[in-house]
Amino acid sequence: MYRSSALSSTPLFQIDSTSLSWKDRIALSYDRAKAIAALYGLNANDVLTASPKYWEYLRDPIQVLDGAAATLLTIHFNLCIGTIATFPAGKEHILKQLVSFEISGQFCLTEVGHGLDAFHLETTATLLDTGELEINTPSEAAAKFMPPTTPSGLPCVSVVFARLLVDGQDKGVKPILVPIHDGRKMYPGITSKVLSPRGGSGPVEHALTYFRHVRVPCTSVLGSMDEPVDLKSAFWHNIFRVVVGMLGMGTLALSMMSIASYIASKYSMRRIVVDSFTEQPKAIMAFSTQKIPVLTAISQTLVMKAFSTKIESLFATADVAIQKHFIAAVWKVTIVPHAVSTLSTLGDRCGAQGLYEVNQISMMHADVRGASIAEGDTLGVSIRFAIELILGRVTPPPQTDTDHILSVHENSLLAELRRIVKESKNHRSNAIESLILPRCQELIQAVGHRMAVDAAKENGVDPLAIDLYVASVVKQDGAWYSEHTHLTQAAQRKMERDAVDALYPKLESLLDELGVEDYVTAPIVSDTRWMSHLESDA
Repeated sequence: MYRSSALSSTPLFQIDSTSLSWKDRIALSYDRAKAIAALYGLNANDVLTASPKYWEYLRDPIQVLDGAAATLLTIHFNLCIGTIATFPAGKEHILKQLVSFEISGQFCLTEVGHGLDAFHLETTATLLDTGELEINTPSEAAAKFMPPTTPSGLPCVSVVFARLLVDGQDKGVKPILVPIHDGRKMYPGITSKVLSPRGGSGPVEHALTYFRHVRVPCTSVLGSMDEPVDLKSAFWHNIFRVVVGMLGMGTLALSMMSIASYIASKYSMRRIVVDSFTEQPKAIMAFSTQKIPVLTAISQTLVMKAFSTKIESLFATADVAIQKHFIAAVWKVTIVPHAVSTLSTLGDRCGAQGLYEVNQISMMHADVRGASIAEGDTLGVSIRFAIELILGRVTPPPQTDTDHILSVHENSLLAELRRIVKESKNHRSNAIESLILPRCQELIQAVGHRMAVDAAKENGVDPLAIDLYVASVVKQDGAWYSEHTHLTQAAQRKMERDAVDALYPKLESLLDELGVEDYVTAPIVSDTRWMSHLESDA
C-alpha cells in the first residue's frame, strides 16, 4: 500500500476535474500538489540525495491522478529545490519556505529558440558597478520556455540560467535565484506570456518568461561567479537535477502503465459481446486481440517495477556523474517508450471509451508524451549516451546471462555500431551521422531491455511475466532475431502466444499485484462506477 492511499480517496482527488473551468482546474492542481507535498514532508536533503523517502514519493501513483500537479511537483522539488540545495550557503531561509510550499519554485533553463541546445542559451546576467546583476532577455529566441511562471496565488521564485558577463567577459552559464512574482503580480521587469494549452493533458499554464533590466544581488548566483576551467563540464554540473529528473519521469511513466493496465483489464472483463461462432455472451478479454495487449502491458509493468528498484541502487552507487547520468538515461529511454506504446494501445482497446478524459488513459497518454520530452528528451539523451557507450566512455552493468537472447542482441548491436565508427576516419562525419544517430535509441533500449530482465529475475518476478516481456521486446526488432537467431517470424509469434496463454489464468492475481486500485477513478471499470458516473452527470 502506498502512503497516499487515504489521501487519494478524499474529495480533493476524487472530484471529476473535467467538469470544472480551466482556472478552477489549475487552482485544483496547485491544491493537490500542496497536499502531496505535505503528506511526504520532504526536506532539502531528501531531494538533494535522492533518499529512500524521495524514491517513495517518486513512485507514488497519486501523482498520476493529476498530471498537472505532478508537473508542478517535479519542477518545484527536483529542479528548483534540488538545484538550490546543491549550493545552500545563504539560501537556508528560502529552502525552508520552498520545502513547506509557502512559495512556489520554478526552473528557467530552456529557451524557446534553443531547445536541447541549452548550453548556447542567450539570457544574460551582467555584473554592474553597484555589485548587482542585471538579467536580460536579449531576443525573442531567448525567452524561457515552458515553466508556469504566471501568478498562481503563491509567491514564486525561480532558478534562472543566464550567461554571466563580467567586464564584458563571458564567465559561463550560471544558475541564479530570481523572485518572479508575489502570487498576484509579476515583479518589475519580468513578463510571463501564457502559452496555448498542450491539449489532452492536465492544464498547466506553461509560459514564455522574459527579463528586462531585472536587478538582483550578486549573492543570488548559486555557486561561484568565477569562470570555470571547463565551461561545458561546469554547465552539466549545474543542471545535474535534470539527470535526477529522468528518474522521476520514468517512475511517473511506471505508475501510468500500472493504472492503464488495471483499467483496460477490468473494462475488458466487464465488456460483453455475443460470440459470432457460439452465439453465446463472451467477455472481450477472452479474444486474443484484447488478451495479448493487456497481458503484455501487465508483464511490462511488472518487469519495469523490478527494474525501477535496480535503477535506484545503481544510481546511488555510481561513483562518477557521467555514470549516474547514463543509468538515468537507460531507465528513461527504456520505460517511457513502453509507456507511450502501452497507453496508446490500451486506449484503443477500450474503444470510444478510451478517448474520454474521465477514463484516465487518454490524459495519461498525453502526459507521458510530455514526460518523454521533459528533463532530457528521450531521443536526445539516447544519442548522447549511445555515442559515449560506443566510444567506451560509459559501461553498462554486467550481464547476468551472456547467452540470453537479449544479451546477444545488445552485444551484437554495440559491436556493429563500434565497427562502423572504427572503420570511419572521422566519427563526426555526415556518413557516420546517417548510420549511427538513427540507431542510438535502439542501442540504449537494447541495453535497458536486457538490464530489465536481469533485474526482474533478481527480484523474483513471475517467470511467465518475464517470458511475455521478452517476447514483447523481441517483436520490436523482429528482423534482427530472424537473421541472427533461431527465432523465425512464426517462432516469435508462437513465443508470444505461448507466454500469453500461460499467464492468462493468473490475471486477477496480477491485477492485485499492480496495487493501484485506489488510484483508479475511471467509471468504465465496473457497472457500479459507470452508473454512479451517469447519475452524477444527470
